[in-house]
Amino acid sequence: MDFVGSRLDSSMDFVGSRLDSSMDFFGSMLPWAVSAIMRITCGLATVLMGLAFAGGDSAAERAAYARYAMTSRGDAARGRAVFDDPKGPGCVRCHRVRGRGGAVGPDLSNVGGKFAREHLIESVLDPSRQIVEGYRPTTIALEDGRTFTGLVKDETNDCLTLVDAEARQHAIAKREIAARRFAETSIMPAGMASGLTRQQFADLIAYLQTLRQADQATPGSGMIGPVRLPPGFAMEKVVGGLTAATALAVSPDGRIFVCEQTGTLRIIKNGQLLPAPFVTLSVDSHWERGLIGVALDPSFASGGFVYVTYVSPSPYPHHCVSRFTARGDVAEPASEKVLLVGDDQRRLGGPVPSGHQGGALHFGIDGKLYIGIGEQTARDPAQRLDTFQGKLLRINPDGTIPGDNPFFTRARGKYRAIWAIGLRNPFTFAVQPGTGRILINDVGDSRREEVNEGLAGANYGWPLSEGPTRDPRFRGPIHSYPAASVSGGAFCPASRSAGFPEKYQGKYFFMDFVQGWIKVLDPAYPAKAETFASGLTRPCDLAFAPDGSLCVLLRDAWVIDDKFRPHTGSLIRIRHAGGGDASADRRRGH
Repeated sequence: MDFVGSRLDSSMDFVGSRLDSSMDFFGSMLPWAVSAIMRITCGLATVLMGLAFAGGDSAAERAAYARYAMTSRGDAARGRAVFDDPKGPGCVRCHRVRGRGGAVGPDLSNVGGKFAREHLIESVLDPSRQIVEGYRPTTIALEDGRTFTGLVKDETNDCLTLVDAEARQHAIAKREIAARRFAETSIMPAGMASGLTRQQFADLIAYLQTLRQADQATPGSGMIGPVRLPPGFAMEKVVGGLTAATALAVSPDGRIFVCEQTGTLRIIKNGQLLPAPFVTLSVDSHWERGLIGVALDPSFASGGFVYVTYVSPSPYPHHCVSRFTARGDVAEPASEKVLLVGDDQRRLGGPVPSGHQGGALHFGIDGKLYIGIGEQTARDPAQRLDTFQGKLLRINPDGTIPGDNPFFTRARGKYRAIWAIGLRNPFTFAVQPGTGRILINDVGDSRREEVNEGLAGANYGWPLSEGPTRDPRFRGPIHSYPAASVSGGAFCPASRSAGFPEKYQGKYFFMDFVQGWIKVLDPAYPAKAETFASGLTRPCDLAFAPDGSLCVLLRDAWVIDDKFRPHTGSLIRIRHAGGGDASADRRRGH
């Protein structure tokens, strides 16, 4: 993830020079989303006819195509024609765009909202650099000697459906499987743009970039708006210059603590980003690891305790939950108290082990500290009681484990901290003041994003279930929507001093990192949600401040990789300005 202010022009030279470096984790979705379709729809003859560009399938030629596509914005209308051309890629035969096209591959209706231009370019040119979890081919060997490679499109306890590179579906009974593993190479070969001129390639990228939700900012384009708010609300940019922002917490005196993934916990005070960090931690910040959660003690005003979640690199990558004591705007030296030590991530596997880290932590009204941990793309650990991965945890503020935790008698040792299981990537959650109700935002795989009700001992089903379910073993979400990337959540205060109108008080505000919106749902009637804000660039967290305003943390782009740029994140503040005549469009500026 990278955030506000990254500009297309600043990336032009970068992509060409870094094409041979590691592929962006999320951008690599396109090997399936674009390249795989090209082989399916063009047919093997077209593909094998020219695995080389006009000047040879060399790194230099690929870099030249990349530079051309970055420096030429291309024509989206012509790019759509390339996309649809049955004699060319013909991508639409297998991929749906806004209800039009095939359904073999993933829906591309929001691919331009999900990936920056440089990621689209790299993914088409070199599909096997880094294949994102969820789009990685699977190789299955059967007991009778047959072997199949493709994408698993559906799976139950007894069977699975695999779609191969020729769009053929194979229903396979699990009892017949001798071996199963993820493939390290995309089902599509490199050189898929070889049949296109440089201009056609640029046009295709231009078209893909237009495929996003209405009013959603182009990834990497920075805060250029418009941001749309309901009448009567106003938005202001508080600070910029944040590096890989992940989470925030607001203190009773109005200071805002912001996690930077690279290990620094920053403070925004009186509208200024303080130059000295509250604390700087040694972290493994690869992909989604790093400093990923912060919470303030309910008695912070008197005790000064600050709690964080981070991934420590030593002696192996593992989650740490620690407590620090504040002395003014910095942590007291040597005040760290480690409360919880997570699992050795090297032993848990997953196609992208540094993904799906979770990290959010909040206090419940019971005074206990709750922590969300993702399953690091390993899937199966979410159902196990011998690992924290894929769980919501509950501990005392001193790090001891409450004896009334639901798995206390079944689990052993530190795993008695497990409070709920079956989560994929509980990126954030929130606790409703007064009622103590917990809502968990669990990032979906390829089907549904989930808002789940947090209940002791609940099993939310992952990886055996995603989205609404009738399976009595699992608890389905109270709200879900098609897969994107649900992120921050917060309850609007319900009091006379609340800064938002009564219609919003007590409601749950949640955001989507990919689609760039904030929506509101009524916890009493959660099936329906209405849009509160749209056009936000990579929103990742939000919280209500003591003055009644809504603080929104923006990040822009995906993970920390070879294309990472520092100092591009920002914090904005949304206030109710009174009345209903305020402009609905608030343009963002640097």
